[in-house]
Amino acid sequence: MIIKNKDLYHKLLFVTSSLLLLFPAAQISGPFFTDFFLILMGIIFLFIHNYNHKFILFKNRFFLIFIIFYIYLIIGSLLSDNLMLSVKSSLFYIRFLFFSLAVFFILRNNKNYLKYFYIALFITLIILVFDGYYQFFTGKNIFGFAKIRPDRLGGLFFEQLILGSYISKILPIFFTFVIINKNLFDKKYILLFSVLSYVLIFLSGERAAFLLCSLYFILIAPFFLNLKKFLVVVLTAFILLSVLIFSNKNLKSRYVDQMLMHTIKKNAEFTIFMPDHIGLFTAAIDIFKKNIFFGSGAKTFRVECILAEQNGNIIKLKEEIPNISFCSTHPHNYYLQLLAETGLVGFFFIFLIFLKLCLDYFKQIHRHYFNKKINKAYICILVGMIQTIWPLTTTGSFFNNWVCSTIFLTVGIYLFVFSNEAKNKL
Repeated sequence: MIIKNKDLYHKLLFVTSSLLLLFPAAQISGPFFTDFFLILMGIIFLFIHNYNHKFILFKNRFFLIFIIFYIYLIIGSLLSDNLMLSVKSSLFYIRFLFFSLAVFFILRNNKNYLKYFYIALFITLIILVFDGYYQFFTGKNIFGFAKIRPDRLGGLFFEQLILGSYISKILPIFFTFVIINKNLFDKKYILLFSVLSYVLIFLSGERAAFLLCSLYFILIAPFFLNLKKFLVVVLTAFILLSVLIFSNKNLKSRYVDQMLMHTIKKNAEFTIFMPDHIGLFTAAIDIFKKNIFFGSGAKTFRVECILAEQNGNIIKLKEEIPNISFCSTHPHNYYLQLLAETGLVGFFFIFLIFLKLCLDYFKQIHRHYFNKKINKAYICILVGMIQTIWPLTTTGSFFNNWVCSTIFLTVGIYLFVFSNEAKNKL
């Protein structure tokens, strides 16, 4: 259906634009409103995208790549031994395509909207950061919900300990809009907020999120700081975080004692790296070996890992390490999950995208080195994309609704900024 009535077009555009303003808050509320908002935005987008004939859906490169990947997921699910479980996940995965395109479309067709989204995002993050510090100092969030672990913060996510992860994923989007709306707020306030956000990610106890956020700042630093300032910032951060670690027993436990314990485990006979995850990684590799090209089907690791435990090598490993776990809903790494559930073909879809993003990053480094004009908003979201699908870290499930909502929100904003980068509009 194509909307031809101008008033109806603007009303629908207003509705979907309002949903996007509320989307970061919906993500904090949980998966229900997050999924509801993104599905509704995608549906409205399908109604209105051809109204002004400036956005041709089927000529969009991202659309074509996603559709090929989506068809491949469906084929993999149809070939899976767990047909219903896998099809249920892959069939509705297409909603993320239309959500990303809806984000792109909204940003492209509302000239003043960039400022409104920036303000809404800033307010959401301020509330989240304030609540995080409140819980750190008082032991409860602003609703009176107590910490469930002394070394972790949930904040407004309550028992879901993903406060640091969420902030680390949203900050690249925030910095992108800081650059686009560079004169809206004083730089001193933005700098202070950035420092507070970074420290809160550290205080949250989410080590992977903290390391990824640190990686993000390191990768964007060459475009914003000279070498002298960068070294001063790194030294200051190191001193500050060291003081926090050794002045707080919970932080010391999380970042020193547990880090060592979760990274390497030794006994008289052998040494194990990442003992908490090595069982899941081993199971994922075993599942991949049985389904090299198409995988076991999207979201089937939780079932296939049970069968993998019957493998001779895994049985032997379990005898050597009695407490090792081989089963979960996912193997805690995007790329191992893609290998296990989508095979080599699905893996290379995402891995090649990651390599292309890295290549684009080094091209920007080259341009900056030779003093050519660069788009700093593009740098912020490009590095955000690299951070989002960084391979060397533990992650959530690649097919999890909430995780995908953040990934494809970033994708939609990347598409918008990239299109303007190509036209030198930002």
